[in-house]
Amino acid sequence: MKSYFTFILIIFLSIQNCISQDRKFTGYATAVVNEDKVLKIETFGLANTEKKKKYSKNTIQPIGSVSKTVIGISLMIAKEKGLLDLDKDINEYLDFKIVNPHVDDSNIITLRHLATHTSGIIDNKKIYESAYAYELSPKTPLKAYLYEHLSHNTKSVKKSFSKKKAGVEYEYSNIGAALAAYIIEKVSDKPFNEFAEDHIFKPLNMNNTGWFYRDIDSTLHSILYDEKDKAIQPYSCVTYPDGSLKTNIEDLSLYLIELIKGYNGNSTLLTKKSWRELYAKNFNEKNKVQNISLGEPNTGLFMAYFKSGKIGHTGSDLGVSAFMMFDPKTNIGQILMANEDLISDNLEEFKKIWNKLGK
Repeated sequence: MKSYFTFILIIFLSIQNCISQDRKFTGYATAVVNEDKVLKIETFGLANTEKKKKYSKNTIQPIGSVSKTVIGISLMIAKEKGLLDLDKDINEYLDFKIVNPHVDDSNIITLRHLATHTSGIIDNKKIYESAYAYELSPKTPLKAYLYEHLSHNTKSVKKSFSKKKAGVEYEYSNIGAALAAYIIEKVSDKPFNEFAEDHIFKPLNMNNTGWFYRDIDSTLHSILYDEKDKAIQPYSCVTYPDGSLKTNIEDLSLYLIELIKGYNGNSTLLTKKSWRELYAKNFNEKNKVQNISLGEPNTGLFMAYFKSGKIGHTGSDLGVSAFMMFDPKTNIGQILMANEDLISDNLEEFKKIWNKLGK
């Protein structure tokens, strides 16, 4: 589901003369920040069309794959604590063995491969969709899901790996990101949601942010809407670290400010060395990979470098659209989060909103 958003993003980056559709998002929020403060927050539309409830700065919603940036920071925190090495075989940290069945035994998958989507682990549509359920929290533990599809079930394992060795080809992988988060769980002896809460959300005073409905004030959560503006039943995902973070525009603005500070070496969330590693471009002349995205030609650790030169991440899910990025030259960051899918019908409207933020 999240991979569909990459396709839409490519259209957005390349299309020049779209026909205006006069179609707006049901509800959304935007923000502009710099390294020091929030410059502007605006909200529009409705969080609940039936009750005519406005979408406000306090409205909470998922942000899709923007969540993955939290995994990247968490990896660096765990590394600083001496709990892991990004370039060691992931099997050194796991309580079940992961092997790509399509390549020889010399293949080694590392956390760096997972964080740059070059591990050889891929999202099989049927397997990944099985991670979703219309319930408030996943009933299947993250470990059980990963074990079943990456280690135990022979048929699933074959479908969950490409025929390329690790480090050879870029292929965006939600399940690979979730595996990285699970390794953080293992080495820290703490559930990933609690690890992120203790080491990132609390220090940044992100008090309206959490991975599950139980972690947030549900009365502030927006209804999510599909492409036909129909309300979507609340759902959850077993691989929650890859895209289920729930937050509001104020908290996400605080987070983006910290990302800009970190890029400039002014954040205490990580050491300057760790921030440099988080943002370091991984694809270069010495490390060439196949199938690099045209819209995102390079990446840090779950930190995308866009063709525009901006850094950050995009996100989508059922009833969710989110963009968060900053310009390292100007230190200006932008956020757009909406409670509706980004599709061709509202793409022009999105472009207008996003371009306006950049002015």
